[in-house]
Amino acid sequence: MMRTKLPLLRSLLQPVLVGLGLAAAFSGCVATQKIPVSTDPSGAVVFLDGKQVCPSTPCSVEMPKDKDHLLTVIRDGYRQKDIAVRRVFDTASVLRESVREGARSGVEGALSSADQQERDGRAYTLKPDMVMLKLVGVNEPEPAPAARNGQGAQSGQNGQGTGDPLLDMGLELFRVLEGGKDGQAQ
Repeated sequence: MMRTKLPLLRSLLQPVLVGLGLAAAFSGCVATQKIPVSTDPSGAVVFLDGKQVCPSTPCSVEMPKDKDHLLTVIRDGYRQKDIAVRRVFDTASVLRESVREGARSGVEGALSSADQQERDGRAYTLKPDMVMLKLVGVNEPEPAPAARNGQGAQSGQNGQGTGDPLLDMGLELFRVLEGGKDGQAQ
């Protein structure tokens, strides 16, 4: 009796398992990146996009790389800190992976690879890639923001980028070329 039920059970479960496998394959896994978070003093609670992800610092927070995030750090008796974690297009990594794929399957494969990397987040790194905070007590004055190497706060000049990978590459190229001109004139 047991032998007759096994083939029947297999024939019923096989389409379900195949369907689940296909659904998982086509749902598109998103690349993630772990960001270590530490505070002074330790013991702060960390939220990622409004959801608690760490009950007490120090810890690491795993974030999907397909979008920007907001880290919020809270500890009783201290001011709340919000940290923007932004995607930065990783041109070298995308190019390297696309060339590998192109070598295997041709130009069409290389182009497809670049598109897929952008969709699933592999084309990006999250910045900052590490968060270390000195928490400020609620009764202490807020410290003045530190200057960033004399650069202005305009978009594209503060290391954050504009959010548009092509525009960021163009701005970076412009800064490099302008830096070369200034260096030759002196």
